[in-house]
Amino acid sequence: MQHSVQLDWITPDAERVIARHARVSSKDPEKEEYAKLIKYCVRQGHWSIFEQASVSFEIITSRAISAQIIRHKSFNFQETSQRYCDPLDLLEEDRCWDFDLRKQDPKNRQNSTDNVDVEVASKFKQRISDYFHEGKKLYTEMLEEGIAKECARNILLMCSPTKIHITGSVRSFIHYVGLRASIETQKEHQLIAIAIGNKLSPILPTTIEAVKVLAQNDHSLRGWFNITYR
Repeated sequence: MQHSVQLDWITPDAERVIARHARVSSKDPEKEEYAKLIKYCVRQGHWSIFEQASVSFEIITSRAISAQIIRHKSFNFQETSQRYCDPLDLLEEDRCWDFDLRKQDPKNRQNSTDNVDVEVASKFKQRISDYFHEGKKLYTEMLEEGIAKECARNILLMCSPTKIHITGSVRSFIHYVGLRASIETQKEHQLIAIAIGNKLSPILPTTIEAVKVLAQNDHSLRGWFNITYR
């Protein structure tokens, strides 16, 4: 399925706000220049100042991936309720069943590889499509017979789409992208984290530039190496 990431909002002039809070004890918190200060704070690990600006994103993904995202407890979430709406309406095309098929890495249970035989993939793709559409038909018939959405949703597959809004501090997103944009993360989740990183980079240029420098020696921030925005 197609995953999407859209910026909802970010604290206006976020880096200037962060710098002003970093200078809360100084005589001139509104000092014009702040790039050196932000880079210094990143380099020294003074992360608390990056809690003074917040960001929110809208993400459309599968229920399988949203379950991974909401495990990040430093964020706040709102998710489209399947008690009120048909989750399949989130997609313009009925293709959520068309997800990647990869082989299990025999040496790392957290990793998968792209070397699935074409014929094998084709065979399972057809069976997955049939399985999904039979489930969709059953779901629709249940609703038509008056079964509540909160009950009917139990038969939907994990590939069914969902929309979540994720809100958190700049600090939280720095560390989220650092972790989840790395190759150790499931591909679909990794692509979401990369999209978030690419959207933050032009808005927080000084911060992200400093984070990328720090990531050279901080393994927990390695995901930022996969952020390509310049």
